[in-house]
Amino acid sequence: MKKKLFAILLSIVMVAGLLPVTALAAEPTVYDIWVDGVQVTSENKDNLFSGTVSYDPTTHTLSLNNATLDNDTLSDYGIKTTIPSTLKIRLTGTNSITRTDPGGGVGIYLNSGNSVEITGDGTLVINVNGNTYDGISAGADVKISDKAKVTINAEGGLGIVGRMVKIDGATVDSTGLYAGIDAHWLKIINGADVTLKATQDGRNGAYIWKDQEGNGGDIELAASKVKATSHYPGLYAAGNLTVNGGEVNCTSTADSAIWTKGNILIKGGAKVTTDGKSPMGGNGTFTVEEAEIDAKNTNENNTPAISDKCVPVIADGYHLNYAKAVDSEGTEIDLLSSGTQDFAKYKNVHFITKVVYPVSFVVTPDGLTNVVVKVNGQEVTGSVSLEAGTYPVEVTADNCKAYTGNITITPDTATHTQTIAMTYLPADYTKVDAAIAKANALEKDNYKDFSTVEEAINAVVRDKNITEQDEVDAMAQAIENAITALVEKPTEAPTATPTATPTAAPSASPTAAPTATPTVKPTATPSARPTAAPTATPTVKPTATPSASPTAVPTATPTVKPTATPTPAPKADPNNPKTGSSNLPVVFGSAALVLSGGALAAVLIYKKKRHEK
Repeated sequence: MKKKLFAILLSIVMVAGLLPVTALAAEPTVYDIWVDGVQVTSENKDNLFSGTVSYDPTTHTLSLNNATLDNDTLSDYGIKTTIPSTLKIRLTGTNSITRTDPGGGVGIYLNSGNSVEITGDGTLVINVNGNTYDGISAGADVKISDKAKVTINAEGGLGIVGRMVKIDGATVDSTGLYAGIDAHWLKIINGADVTLKATQDGRNGAYIWKDQEGNGGDIELAASKVKATSHYPGLYAAGNLTVNGGEVNCTSTADSAIWTKGNILIKGGAKVTTDGKSPMGGNGTFTVEEAEIDAKNTNENNTPAISDKCVPVIADGYHLNYAKAVDSEGTEIDLLSSGTQDFAKYKNVHFITKVVYPVSFVVTPDGLTNVVVKVNGQEVTGSVSLEAGTYPVEVTADNCKAYTGNITITPDTATHTQTIAMTYLPADYTKVDAAIAKANALEKDNYKDFSTVEEAINAVVRDKNITEQDEVDAMAQAIENAITALVEKPTEAPTATPTATPTAAPSASPTAAPTATPTVKPTATPSARPTAAPTATPTVKPTATPSASPTAVPTATPTVKPTATPTPAPKADPNNPKTGSSNLPVVFGSAALVLSGGALAAVLIYKKKRHEK
């Protein structure tokens, strides 16, 4: 029994000893961050304000998901932290922080050593009505990035204040009584869209000043859209202002639209528009690379738009593409054609500069003479400075066809050296064609060997250019030489075919009279006595008979003449005078009788003639 009681008492003591330890372990962890007056702990960190707010202590990330923080009766701050690290606020959906207490209140507050980074694709609207209180106030840096959209209205203070304010790709609209942004460095980059405004006179849309050590004071705007409006300069930099691309529109209702104590550099195709009552500019240099600047002065007085303390200077490698101005009388002046580029002289100056690239030309083939290169109709000597774009080019050279074409220039350095390949004029084949025509006119069968001419013609090459004219002329000469060397075939006389055919070939026993028949003319007329017959009848007998075939050469046809010698005629009878009749019929009749071989017939004919007479 005693042992059992002892065991019970021992158990009670042990339980009692454990109770304080259990109670201590149950207390939640607290974090140095307050949201709408509520401190975040390990117990509430995942489910603040109906689950619209959560906190991850590992990454120091506070997530707002359609959160509404407006319980300003319990807290002066919408979000406050003193954690020794950067507070990350991630936005999802539509979120808001409102502080309407006249006594003050800051939308987001971080102590002197802390920074804040706002990210996400949601929105956050901060409205702070209290005097001297700001929309976002950080002792270190403020960064708004990603696709976050933040709108701030600080009626009694600054929109955003910090050591460095960086807006990277986000959309920010910040309005403050004293400034939209107050910082030592300002960077707006990567497609951000930022609107800054100060509502109190004598204030700036962005007031960027040096710290106590003299550092900072610089504004850097890159590839973003920035609009700044205020009584004093919309953008004020105690250091330098650099605008690299994007659009910047600054307005001052009483002073310069932009003013810096350092240098101004505008480049990257940035478009800067200013509207002020005093000249814009600064105390340092004003350098313009590729940009468009439209500076206006709306002061009723004759005040220039750009200060003569820092007249814009166009950097090397750039040139004016457009430049116009309006003087105090409203007259528009074309600064390009007038040759006057004093930008710090007119109430309105609008000019555009473009980057130019030194473009050189290499004309091939080597060794060309009198090469002339024209770009846009202007002759180029050496290299020429050209903007990016497409240009017409003309190139001429001795013995070459004229070249016309286009070149395209881009930032790529490969386009900054243009190679133009010229084409030689074709060689003159006039002599070759004449020699060939001469050869074609010949009858090649009249020559012993015509092949040398044909070979010379076949050796002609038709694609020679003017630099090879000697070779072409040699082709023509080769044809001429081959023609000159031709040898004609000999002429052969005809051997069997007579050039003239005889009219008639004599038969084997010719019956036709020879071409010349001798006339037998009696020397005396026979007496009238019929009984006195001549003692002999002359007989015409050819001594040679023509052969049946003509001789080999028909050009001379032999004439067959009778060679018979007539019997001497009887002496003439003086008692029988001659009559006036012709003796020709007697002759032909006698000849016929002789040929027929009848002497008697001849005598009878003769007597009949005498009777008729």
